[in-house]
Amino acid sequence: MQKIRSSLVSACVLLMFSVSSYAVPGISEINNEIFDKAHLKNIMEPGTLHYVYKKEHFIDGPRSDTIDLVLTNLRNTGRKDTHIDFFTGKHNRPYQDRDNQQGNTVAVFFLEFDVRELAKTIDRSHAERWHYLQKKVKWQLAKGAKKEKIEIEYNGTKLNAFQYTIRPYINDPKKSEFPLYANKYYIFILSEDIPGEIYQLRTIVPDGNKWQEGDETLIDESVTFVGFETL
Repeated sequence: MQKIRSSLVSACVLLMFSVSSYAVPGISEINNEIFDKAHLKNIMEPGTLHYVYKKEHFIDGPRSDTIDLVLTNLRNTGRKDTHIDFFTGKHNRPYQDRDNQQGNTVAVFFLEFDVRELAKTIDRSHAERWHYLQKKVKWQLAKGAKKEKIEIEYNGTKLNAFQYTIRPYINDPKKSEFPLYANKYYIFILSEDIPGEIYQLRTIVPDGNKWQEGDETLIDESVTFVGFETL
Protein backbone atom coordinates (compact mmCIF):
# COMPACT_ATOMS: atom_id res chain seq x y z
CA MET A 1 0.00 0.00 0.00
CA GLN A 2 2.84 2.40 0.83
CA LYS A 3 4.46 1.73 -2.55
CA ILE A 4 1.17 2.39 -4.36
CA ARG A 5 0.68 5.61 -2.41
CA SER A 6 4.22 6.77 -3.22
CA SER A 7 3.70 6.04 -6.90
CA LEU A 8 0.49 8.06 -6.99
CA VAL A 9 2.18 10.96 -5.24
CA SER A 10 5.07 10.85 -7.70
CA ALA A 11 2.66 10.93 -10.64
CA CYS A 12 1.03 14.07 -9.23
CA VAL A 13 4.41 15.70 -8.65
CA LEU A 14 5.52 15.00 -12.20
CA LEU A 15 2.33 16.55 -13.47
CA MET A 16 2.95 19.63 -11.33
CA PHE A 17 6.48 20.01 -12.68
CA SER A 18 5.32 19.52 -16.26
CA VAL A 19 2.01 21.40 -16.35
CA SER A 20 1.89 24.49 -18.55
CA SER A 21 5.34 23.68 -19.91
CA TYR A 22 4.35 23.07 -23.51
CA ALA A 23 6.56 24.74 -26.10
CA VAL A 24 4.84 28.07 -26.69
CA PRO A 25 6.06 31.65 -27.24
CA GLY A 26 7.18 33.22 -23.97
CA ILE A 27 8.35 29.95 -22.42
CA SER A 28 12.12 29.68 -22.21
CA GLU A 29 14.47 27.45 -24.16
CA ILE A 30 15.60 25.51 -21.08
CA ASN A 31 12.00 24.89 -20.05
CA ASN A 32 11.27 23.38 -23.45
CA GLU A 33 14.56 21.45 -23.46
CA ILE A 34 13.74 19.78 -20.14
CA PHE A 35 9.99 19.25 -20.33
CA ASP A 36 8.95 19.14 -23.97
CA LYS A 37 11.76 17.85 -26.15
CA ALA A 38 11.66 14.37 -27.67
CA HIS A 39 14.92 13.25 -26.02
CA LEU A 40 14.25 9.58 -26.73
CA LYS A 41 13.96 9.91 -30.51
CA ASN A 42 17.58 8.91 -31.04
CA ILE A 43 17.09 5.50 -29.35
CA MET A 44 16.01 2.84 -31.84
CA GLU A 45 15.86 -0.29 -29.69
CA PRO A 46 14.73 -1.29 -26.19
CA GLY A 47 17.34 -0.69 -23.54
CA THR A 48 18.42 1.05 -20.36
CA LEU A 49 19.86 4.51 -19.89
CA HIS A 50 22.38 4.26 -17.03
CA TYR A 51 23.16 7.19 -14.75
CA VAL A 52 25.50 7.57 -11.77
CA TYR A 53 24.45 9.66 -8.79
CA LYS A 54 27.10 11.33 -6.62
CA LYS A 55 26.79 13.58 -3.62
CA GLU A 56 29.41 15.39 -1.55
CA HIS A 57 28.03 16.97 1.63
CA PHE A 58 30.00 19.06 4.12
CA ILE A 59 28.33 17.28 7.05
CA ASP A 60 27.10 13.91 5.76
CA GLY A 61 30.10 13.14 3.57
CA PRO A 62 29.97 11.35 0.20
CA ARG A 63 27.29 9.07 -1.22
CA SER A 64 26.92 7.38 -4.58
CA ASP A 65 24.16 5.36 -6.22
CA THR A 66 22.65 4.54 -9.61
CA ILE A 67 19.58 5.56 -11.59
CA ASP A 68 18.38 3.44 -14.52
CA LEU A 69 15.70 4.43 -17.01
CA VAL A 70 14.37 1.34 -18.82
CA LEU A 71 12.79 1.86 -22.27
CA THR A 72 10.43 -0.71 -23.77
CA ASN A 73 7.58 -1.02 -26.28
CA LEU A 74 9.11 1.27 -28.90
CA ARG A 75 6.59 2.86 -31.24
CA ASN A 76 6.88 4.14 -34.81
CA THR A 77 6.34 7.64 -33.41
CA GLY A 78 9.57 7.35 -31.43
CA ARG A 79 7.73 7.13 -28.13
CA LYS A 80 8.52 4.48 -25.52
CA ASP A 81 7.20 3.05 -22.27
CA THR A 82 9.49 3.86 -19.35
CA HIS A 83 10.34 2.39 -15.96
CA ILE A 84 12.81 4.06 -13.62
CA ASP A 85 14.92 2.50 -10.88
CA PHE A 86 15.70 5.65 -8.92
CA PHE A 87 18.42 4.64 -6.43
CA THR A 88 18.94 1.22 -4.88
CA GLY A 89 18.26 -0.53 -1.58
CA LYS A 90 16.90 1.61 1.24
CA HIS A 91 17.23 4.76 -0.88
CA ASN A 92 15.01 3.49 -3.72
CA ARG A 93 12.08 5.75 -4.59
CA PRO A 94 9.07 3.87 -6.04
CA TYR A 95 8.16 6.07 -8.97
CA GLN A 96 5.33 5.09 -11.25
CA ASP A 97 5.96 3.63 -14.72
CA ARG A 98 5.05 5.98 -17.57
CA ASP A 99 3.75 4.88 -20.97
CA ASN A 100 4.06 6.48 -24.40
CA GLN A 101 6.84 8.91 -23.47
CA GLN A 102 8.88 11.03 -25.86
CA GLY A 103 11.00 12.81 -23.24
CA ASN A 104 13.71 11.64 -20.86
CA THR A 105 12.04 11.95 -17.47
CA VAL A 106 15.22 11.53 -15.42
CA ALA A 107 15.42 15.34 -15.13
CA VAL A 108 11.88 15.67 -13.81
CA PHE A 109 12.37 12.85 -11.29
CA PHE A 110 15.64 14.41 -10.11
CA LEU A 111 14.00 17.81 -9.64
CA GLU A 112 11.19 16.19 -7.64
CA PHE A 113 13.74 14.40 -5.46
CA ASP A 114 15.84 17.53 -5.00
CA VAL A 115 12.95 19.78 -3.98
CA ARG A 116 11.50 17.25 -1.55
CA GLU A 117 14.86 16.67 0.15
CA LEU A 118 15.55 20.40 0.34
CA ALA A 119 12.13 21.05 1.86
CA LYS A 120 12.70 18.40 4.55
CA THR A 121 16.09 19.91 5.36
CA ILE A 122 14.67 23.40 5.76
CA ASP A 123 11.43 22.60 7.53
CA ARG A 124 10.26 19.38 9.18
CA SER A 125 6.69 20.38 8.36
CA HIS A 126 7.74 20.38 4.74
CA ALA A 127 4.55 19.74 2.73
CA GLU A 128 3.86 23.43 2.09
CA ARG A 129 7.56 24.26 1.84
CA TRP A 130 8.33 21.78 -0.93
CA HIS A 131 5.42 23.12 -2.99
CA TYR A 132 6.81 26.64 -2.65
CA LEU A 133 10.33 25.56 -3.64
CA GLN A 134 8.98 23.55 -6.57
CA LYS A 135 7.21 26.64 -7.88
CA LYS A 136 10.41 28.71 -7.59
CA VAL A 137 12.37 26.19 -9.67
CA LYS A 138 9.59 25.89 -12.22
CA TRP A 139 9.18 29.66 -12.55
CA GLN A 140 12.91 30.14 -13.05
CA LEU A 141 13.01 27.43 -15.71
CA ALA A 142 10.10 29.15 -17.48
CA LYS A 143 11.91 32.50 -17.25
CA GLY A 144 15.19 31.23 -18.68
CA ALA A 145 18.74 30.21 -17.88
CA LYS A 146 22.32 31.16 -18.56
CA LYS A 147 23.38 29.15 -21.62
CA GLU A 148 26.91 28.09 -22.58
CA LYS A 149 28.24 25.89 -25.37
CA ILE A 150 30.64 23.31 -23.94
CA GLU A 151 32.22 19.95 -24.74
CA ILE A 152 31.59 16.70 -22.91
CA GLU A 153 33.41 13.38 -23.16
CA TYR A 154 31.47 10.19 -23.83
CA ASN A 155 32.96 6.84 -24.83
CA GLY A 156 36.34 8.48 -25.32
CA THR A 157 34.99 11.07 -27.75
CA LYS A 158 34.46 14.78 -27.23
CA LEU A 159 30.95 15.90 -28.12
CA ASN A 160 29.17 19.24 -28.35
CA ALA A 161 26.76 20.09 -25.56
CA PHE A 162 24.90 23.01 -24.01
CA GLN A 163 25.01 23.89 -20.32
CA TYR A 164 22.13 25.78 -18.71
CA THR A 165 22.39 27.32 -15.23
CA ILE A 166 19.68 28.75 -12.97
CA ARG A 167 19.65 30.11 -9.42
CA PRO A 168 15.97 30.00 -8.43
CA TYR A 169 16.33 31.24 -4.85
CA ILE A 170 18.88 34.03 -5.23
CA ASN A 171 16.25 36.79 -5.24
CA ASP A 172 13.64 34.96 -3.20
CA PRO A 173 11.97 37.28 -0.66
CA LYS A 174 11.86 34.34 1.77
CA LYS A 175 15.51 33.34 1.41
CA SER A 176 16.32 34.49 4.95
CA GLU A 177 14.38 31.41 6.07
CA PHE A 178 16.90 29.12 4.33
CA PRO A 179 20.14 31.18 4.01
CA LEU A 180 22.38 28.15 3.46
CA TYR A 181 20.55 27.30 0.21
CA ALA A 182 19.71 30.79 -1.07
CA ASN A 183 22.68 30.75 -3.48
CA LYS A 184 22.04 27.24 -4.81
CA TYR A 185 22.85 26.52 -8.46
CA TYR A 186 21.00 24.12 -10.77
CA ILE A 187 23.00 23.03 -13.82
CA PHE A 188 21.64 21.08 -16.79
CA ILE A 189 23.92 19.69 -19.53
CA LEU A 190 22.31 18.33 -22.70
CA SER A 191 23.70 16.94 -25.94
CA GLU A 192 21.87 15.58 -28.97
CA ASP A 193 24.87 13.33 -29.60
CA ILE A 194 24.21 10.94 -26.68
CA PRO A 195 21.30 8.51 -26.16
CA GLY A 196 18.50 10.23 -24.26
CA GLU A 197 20.20 13.66 -24.72
CA ILE A 198 20.49 14.44 -20.99
CA TYR A 199 24.13 14.20 -19.96
CA GLN A 200 24.19 15.70 -16.48
CA LEU A 201 21.95 17.26 -13.83
CA ARG A 202 23.83 18.96 -11.02
CA THR A 203 23.13 21.16 -8.02
CA ILE A 204 25.72 23.18 -6.13
CA VAL A 205 25.48 24.87 -2.75
CA PRO A 206 28.53 27.16 -2.82
CA ASP A 207 30.79 28.02 0.08
CA GLY A 208 30.05 31.70 -0.41
CA ASN A 209 27.75 33.85 -2.51
CA LYS A 210 28.96 32.68 -5.92
CA TRP A 211 30.57 29.62 -7.46
CA GLN A 212 32.55 28.62 -10.52
CA GLU A 213 34.12 25.29 -11.45
CA GLY A 214 37.00 24.55 -9.09
CA ASP A 215 35.64 26.56 -6.15
CA GLU A 216 34.89 24.98 -2.80
CA THR A 217 31.34 23.74 -2.27
CA LEU A 218 29.22 22.83 0.73
CA ILE A 219 27.05 20.41 -1.25
CA ASP A 220 27.71 19.05 -4.74
CA GLU A 221 25.09 16.66 -6.11
CA SER A 222 24.96 15.24 -9.62
CA VAL A 223 23.35 12.68 -11.92
CA THR A 224 25.59 11.82 -14.89
CA PHE A 225 24.90 9.67 -17.95
CA VAL A 226 27.33 6.75 -18.28
CA GLY A 227 25.86 4.60 -21.03
CA PHE A 228 23.03 2.91 -22.87
CA GLU A 229 22.61 -0.88 -22.70
CA THR A 230 20.30 -2.73 -25.08
CA LEU A 231 17.88 -5.25 -23.60
